[in-house]
Amino acid sequence: MLKALCYPRVKVGNEYVTKGQTVPQVNNSVSALAKSIYERMFLWMVIRINEMLDTKNPRQFYIGVLDIAGFEIFDYNSMEQLCINFTNEKLQQFFNHTMFVLEQEEYKKEGIVWAFIDFGMDLAACIELIEKVSCL
Repeated sequence: MLKALCYPRVKVGNEYVTKGQTVPQVNNSVSALAKSIYERMFLWMVIRINEMLDTKNPRQFYIGVLDIAGFEIFDYNSMEQLCINFTNEKLQQFFNHTMFVLEQEEYKKEGIVWAFIDFGMDLAACIELIEKVSCL
């Protein structure tokens, strides 16, 4: 593996040439390999968990598990981190709407007396910043 990372073989025309890599290039290759292994393991785990939980019976109830990563502070945020943060904002907005807004609407429909609670958790502005088409 060391040889493959440090001196990869590259096809040039009809033949293969061994190419030396710089330290940053090797680091990028190691990172890409680690991400690929992690992605494949995660996908395998999801498939296995889904197989284990699968039932042929009609589902009336379900338990959903969602683990949103905690706050992370980086000196530099990549496109990947932006996508992760955006996804987390969308999930949080969905959760807030489902758990707070729709629940209180249900109380109103059923005539349940309660004190309206403004959770102040509308994340639309943050989401629109990325989703909305804008021209500079």
